[in-house]
Amino acid sequence: MGKTYTAANGQVVTDEMIDAWCESYERGELPDGEHTVGGIVHGRPPLSGEGTATLSVKIPLGMKEAIRRRAAAEGMTPSEFARAALSEKLLAAG
Repeated sequence: MGKTYTAANGQVVTDEMIDAWCESYERGELPDGEHTVGGIVHGRPPLSGEGTATLSVKIPLGMKEAIRRRAAAEGMTPSEFARAALSEKLLAAG
């Protein structure tokens, strides 16, 4: 018998249960007792519940390349990096 774990809701989960769930998912099936809450939604979720807007900013070419490199190093897109940098600046100003 494998190891047992206690989930946050108090349910006891065993290695055998996890293995059975994995096998079901790998076959493209839901494990016994599981169900979906809706269809598959393709694409990424929205960035914000309040909607988004485009902000165009002119920056030197060297800065754009520095943003691209830094974003890549952090596993982000340049847009994600820029949003994070702007958010940090706004939070710091508060």
